[in-house]
Amino acid sequence: MPSLKLPKDFKFGVATAAYQVEGAAKSEGKGPTMWDWNSRQPGGVVDGTTGDVVDLQYFLYKEDVSRVAALGINAHSFSISWARIFPFGTADSPINKVALDHYSDLIDYHLANGVEPVATLFHWDIPLALQAYYGGFVSPNIINDFVHYAKTVFKAYNGRVKTWYTFNEPRVYCSQIAGYPFNASLPVGFNITTATYHCTYNLLRAHAGAVKTFREMKIEGEIAFKNDDFVGIPWRENSTEDAEAVERHAAFRMGVFSDPVYTTGDWPKIMTDILPPEILPRFTEAEKKDLLGSADFFATDAYRTSWVIAPDGGIAACLNDMTHPLWPECQDVRLFDSSAGWATGPNPDPASESWLQATPQFLRLSLKEFQKRWPTKKMYISEFGFVEPFEQLRSPLFRITEDVDRTNYYMTYLGEVLLAIHEDNVPVQGIFAWAMIDNAEWNSGLSARFGIQHVNYTTLERTYKRSAFALCE
Repeated sequence: MPSLKLPKDFKFGVATAAYQVEGAAKSEGKGPTMWDWNSRQPGGVVDGTTGDVVDLQYFLYKEDVSRVAALGINAHSFSISWARIFPFGTADSPINKVALDHYSDLIDYHLANGVEPVATLFHWDIPLALQAYYGGFVSPNIINDFVHYAKTVFKAYNGRVKTWYTFNEPRVYCSQIAGYPFNASLPVGFNITTATYHCTYNLLRAHAGAVKTFREMKIEGEIAFKNDDFVGIPWRENSTEDAEAVERHAAFRMGVFSDPVYTTGDWPKIMTDILPPEILPRFTEAEKKDLLGSADFFATDAYRTSWVIAPDGGIAACLNDMTHPLWPECQDVRLFDSSAGWATGPNPDPASESWLQATPQFLRLSLKEFQKRWPTKKMYISEFGFVEPFEQLRSPLFRITEDVDRTNYYMTYLGEVLLAIHEDNVPVQGIFAWAMIDNAEWNSGLSARFGIQHVNYTTLERTYKRSAFALCE
């Protein structure tokens, strides 16, 4: 598509997250996080690895910034570790000036090399102390502590970071805390269901508080949060049940955070129709006012789009049965079409095949749906990426770097982004490839490798893969 150009000032970036790449888990005053704890629980990480060292980007960030700058990448979306800045998490606990200085130097080095720093305040690595003190995000105590942390970071880096995210994939995070082993840390009185929705409620209030502080401080730049997931497509074309299932999927997976911030200030009605206040707390009028408009742009981690189907037995039967495995969402996802049974798209490594497929053919549809439902003047694809099948099983470096499936994923998606911009008028102003380098992929550990650069976990040497050069070109 040689005649189609990216918009002026387009952010062509890569992404990382603190726990996944920094390592240095016990260095220079950092406190432990819940993910440091999780990696030490039996079965918490499938391959038994931890984030203690991984890429050691905390010390090697200059090498990594230089390597992406050499590719022509002009932005890096990274996260700041709350537990480095405040090892004990709380607003009244000591601040770690060494950590503040570290991120200041990291930001300056980005700017000196022509790579724009894009910062996320929270990418799932909550300080362990806050989980122990009061249960983390299931408690309203988190709001003041998070806003204080945000205020500290805003003040330190104002004018140098121009694009901010409060939270990464909050839906995934609030679902995560209800699963093993995190559910062992829930306070008395919470179960899997209530914890998820109280987390959602408190996280949104923390987001609104941080954005309000950002604007009161007149911080230079823009701020939002990072969505994830997709609206979906009815699995059966002429099924009203599947069409309704799509609306349920959209509400519970994206609308739960996007409706309060972008359109109504409140939960999607689909959710309040079934979830009582003791499960899903209701917003006050003041909270609705603070939430509505608390984002300057729309950002989403647009990895894939899938078909959506109504439960066996119908939606009504599911809604009336709290023991149904799909309650309260009462919708399900299909990774193959309803006619011939073809996969929606190429499959990734088995470590990620439960959720990820390459579906570029649906990207434009998804982007238009986002813009229709939660309209903004600017949109970022804040993460997208692919796990090369069986890459972790290969040993010769020349086989590892030949990541053809990942390369095709990026090239086909970027082609669809260009068409979405030029033919659909979707205001995409940036994309961020996940990930800058191989990393600790949460509970998959080192077995799921998203990086456009290979990391030798013995020597920590980085090597570009074919996908890195494709993005460069």
